[in-house]
Amino acid sequence: MPRISVREYIRNGTKVRAHTRGGPRRRTSAVVAVALGGSIALGGGGTAAFEGISTPKPRPRTAQSAKSPVEVELRAVARWRSRGYQVEVQERSQLGACDDTSYGDVKRFFAAHPCRTLHRFMAELSKPRSGSVVVAVSTVDMPGIDSAKEFKRLVDRHGTGNVLELPKEFRKYRKVEFTGHRYDSWRDDNLVTNIQVEPVAGSKLGLFTITEILSLASS
Repeated sequence: MPRISVREYIRNGTKVRAHTRGGPRRRTSAVVAVALGGSIALGGGGTAAFEGISTPKPRPRTAQSAKSPVEVELRAVARWRSRGYQVEVQERSQLGACDDTSYGDVKRFFAAHPCRTLHRFMAELSKPRSGSVVVAVSTVDMPGIDSAKEFKRLVDRHGTGNVLELPKEFRKYRKVEFTGHRYDSWRDDNLVTNIQVEPVAGSKLGLFTITEILSLASS
């Protein structure tokens, strides 16, 4: 702390000798904390106690968030092919009326909370000298983020229903049973996507392959 020299002077008729005294206390830390949005609480001893300076938390997946349901499909297919999978795709898109293409509690949810659009696609993935899997994906565009979060919480609970898996509309895949055990989901703002993977009849794929397919779709 800097010292200040004081010359001799008269105070209330009494001569005060020349002396030195401490300079004013620096308040830089407090000013900086306030400027950055921190809060200061003075304790009984006069010492400033600083609470943490709050900073906005980054939103997950912002840089990679899909802008449309079709983009979700294009990204997933591109990632699968980049890992050497042969991909055959079928797709369906519709405006609203998600309750007409769903079942269980999910159907009742859409009756009370209509979606804006629904995009479904299915893909058969295979590799040379390996088995094949059929993938069922649906991306629902909800009117708001709150309804999107609510839908995701519901569909993630096993046994609550789902959007009708597109492969069931093709005779070749009607015997494929989607159990919900090889499942993943994610949300990009208003878009909620869920994916299910099942082996094609006669194929035996390891856990690593199933996990890789799910992970690549949601990366």
